[in-house]
Amino acid sequence: MSRRGRSVLHGRSPLSDAHHGKGVVVTGAGGGMGRAIALAFAHAGAHVVAGDVDEAGLADTRGLFGGAAGTLETMRVDVRDEAAMAALVDAAVARAGRLDVMVNNAAVLGAWVPIAEQERATLDLVIDVNLKGTVLGIKQALRHMIPARSGVIVNLASVQSFRVAYPGAAFYAASKAAVVSLTRSAALENGQFGIRAVAIAPGPIDTPMLRGTGGEWPPPIVAQVPLGRVGEVEEVAAAALWLASDAASYISGATLPVDGGWLAP
Repeated sequence: MSRRGRSVLHGRSPLSDAHHGKGVVVTGAGGGMGRAIALAFAHAGAHVVAGDVDEAGLADTRGLFGGAAGTLETMRVDVRDEAAMAALVDAAVARAGRLDVMVNNAAVLGAWVPIAEQERATLDLVIDVNLKGTVLGIKQALRHMIPARSGVIVNLASVQSFRVAYPGAAFYAASKAAVVSLTRSAALENGQFGIRAVAIAPGPIDTPMLRGTGGEWPPPIVAQVPLGRVGEVEEVAAAALWLASDAASYISGATLPVDGGWLAP
């Protein structure tokens, strides 16, 4: 891990005390950005419940925490299962007494092939996890946030919500574009309750998902990034910490690119 990302993972962020005692849920926390986000909130003093279908990955996330500042619990959860999502959120409320932050991060890439070659099963999987799973996360979070009249929902979109640069990305890009629109709707409907909804649009980030696309490393996309490098998961986690903090208290309905400038051209 480089020096850029190390401070967030180990709790030396400028926002280290911004989330003390908060109840936080993070989906897709068995690796990649979800793991980094869960660890960052826990190191910032939050009571985090991290969910994923990957139980081995969750065990690794627990092992990386080390017990400093807040707490970190893990639960196996399939975001397509509404009852399981309700249990995940309720676990955070039981631990912290409230739900302050819901991070909907779980996602799948699907098959990286042209639309004409895609299978219906792949479409169902990508939409069910990336879009419907986010809907269920928002819905279950609102069940606690509306009565409390407070809370922040952080959804993970993608730069491909705005710019589809590669053939084969249709289903993934469409699902992530829908997350941007969903975030705006959640902000519009729930601002009256003091609830904010925001999204993060990561660019090329060093994750198992990106490395799983195959080919050379670093990927050719780096040539299109003004900063000239692949981003780190801890940099996405830092954005999540800030967006969910009082420092961003007047930001709602917006999507923040964390992409090294990839969307700038």
